[in-house]
Order: sequence, then structure tokens, then C-alpha cells
Amino acid sequence: MWPYFFVVIILFILQFKFCDKSRENVRFMTGAVLLFLFAALRGVSNGDYTVYLERGRDIDSLYKVFHNNTHMEVGYSMLYYVINLFRLPSQCIIMAMNLISISCITRFIKMYSPNQCLSLLLFLPLYFQFDMHAARTAVAISISALSITYAYRRQFFRFCFTIFLASLFHQVAVIALVVYFVVNIHIDLTIGMGFIFGSMCFIKLVGMDRLILEVFRFAGLNSFYVRYNGYVNSEDFGYPFSLFDPRLWLCILVYIAAKLLCRNATKIENLLINCCLLNALVMILFSEHTFICYRLSAFLNVYSIVLVPVVLKKIYCLRCGRSVNAAIRSYMEVNFLTVLLFTAYAFAYASQGVGGLDYKFFF
Repeated sequence: MWPYFFVVIILFILQFKFCDKSRENVRFMTGAVLLFLFAALRGVSNGDYTVYLERGRDIDSLYKVFHNNTHMEVGYSMLYYVINLFRLPSQCIIMAMNLISISCITRFIKMYSPNQCLSLLLFLPLYFQFDMHAARTAVAISISALSITYAYRRQFFRFCFTIFLASLFHQVAVIALVVYFVVNIHIDLTIGMGFIFGSMCFIKLVGMDRLILEVFRFAGLNSFYVRYNGYVNSEDFGYPFSLFDPRLWLCILVYIAAKLLCRNATKIENLLINCCLLNALVMILFSEHTFICYRLSAFLNVYSIVLVPVVLKKIYCLRCGRSVNAAIRSYMEVNFLTVLLFTAYAFAYASQGVGGLDYKFFF
């Protein structure tokens, strides 16, 4: 397990400024390059690693990009077609998907995070679960994250096009469409918590499986119906997600802190907070099945990697009116505690989320 712990330790070290602030971008890019290389050079996984290498070997024409038996979306097929066209090693499909994923996440963080290195640390749980296992989903998540720009600018067609690009790698990306419709909605903390506990009551008393399957059947979405029904009845993926799971309550804690500290939230801050609430609601409403719950919520959870640094910045701004020195001291203390909390969180994923496999280079 030590290589996975090594990644966490390096990103922990990168949180601290040993030189002047101008080197923050160097620290951030160092962490991003490390994450790319660590995922791109892997040669083993409990996820879809072997499947990714083998499914696209026969895609040698544009016709086969759209007509094949890979059971993969077009984005994967197109990448493998290019790889086969230039007769590149099959490992390049892993490298290509990780490059797209890390590049998009890097751009997303640089655009919106006031603390880029912290955002990279916050990204680690998603990284271990998706980039290191389900790379297609990782690409879809990272591309969909960029759609937030067009959501709050109300550029509907650009927003939809970005989600469409994400769905070329995983159809589940369509859940991110909901982001466009919560931009200008201001939800009071009491109402938000009412939604959360109301959802818990609903899932315990009614449940979502039957409702979702009927909606898919009525809408004629047969592929979604078959896929969802398969996961529901799977012994490997059908087990429930506990409502006492720390991931859920950490999300709720971030939501509460954001609502309390961002009282005069900007448009983008309000959108990030609403995404955090939606993330909690999705985790609860789909908690009958852990796999579905966490895969769907990941498309909303990705926004928390910039929301947490935004909340920390608010702490500094609120204290700055009283005393600059006190504000700096308070910010540094809270920031350090936050780094420790999410480092421990990343360590938990490094030890459990990698499926117990030792890291090996593909060569």
C-alpha cells in the first residue's frame, strides 16, 4: 500500500509554503503531474483496467467506433481508434483517459479555487476511486465539472454541449444537467436541512428503486433500465449505502459550514453550495445501492473540492475586519485542521479504495 500512501504524503507536503507565494503554482502543477503519472503508469487495478486494454483492440475503423461490441461509450471507442491507427501500445488508452481527466480537473481548480493545492488534496478520494479504477467515469466527471462556467453564465447550449462531451465517456454524466437549474435558487439552511432529513424519511419509508425503474420504462430509456436493474440485482454492487456513512455526514457538515459562513454568497458561491446540497440528497435518495449512490453523487461531489477552500477564505474575510493578524492566525489554524482532516480521509481511501492491490507499473 505504500505507493498510495506516498501520493497522499506528497500532496500533504505540498500544502505548505516553504518559499514565497509565487511558487504556489509550481507546487500545484507538481501535484497534478504526480497524479497523472501515478494513474497513467499503473499496471493493475480491481476496476476496469484489463477491460479497458482489451475491449477496443479490434476498433480499426470509424465504422467500428460507432458499431462495436465493447459496450463502451463513443469517447472510449474513438480514443482507441486513434491508438490503433497509430499502432500505439494499448496502455495509451489508460494514459489518454487519465490525461483528459487530470487536465480538466486542473483547469477547473485553477479557475475557481482560492487554494489550489488544498483542492488537489480534496480531489484524492475521487481520484483513488475513479481515476485509478473507472477511468471512463473519471473523464466524464472532470469534463462535466467544467460545465459550471456555462451554468452560472446562463449559456445553455454551451452547458449542454459540455455535458454531452462528458456523456461520450459515461452516460451517467447526464445527471449533471441538474446543475443548470439551481443557479439562481437560494435555499435557506433550515429548508436545506429539511430536504436532507425529509429525503432520509422518504428512502426509509418508500424507496427509489421501483420509482426509477418505472420512470425509465415509461420514458422508453431501455438501456438505462437494463443497466440500473442489473446493478440493483447484483450481489457485488447492490448492497446498500449506510445513512451513517462518514462521507454523507462530511458532505452535510460542509454544506452547513458553507451556509453559515457564506451569508452574502456570490452567484458562483451559491451555485457551489447548492451542488453540495444536491450531492447530499443524491447520496441519500440512491442509498439503497452503494455503487449507484456514489457514482451518481460524484458528478456533484466534484464541486466540493473548490467549495471547501472558498469557505476557508470566508473565515479569513470575516475575521479580517477585526484584526488582520488575528484573521491570518485563525485562517492558518482552521486551514491546518482542514488539511489534517482531509489527509486522514485520503489515507482511508488509499488503504481501502484501491481494492487491496499493490501498485505495479504497467511495464
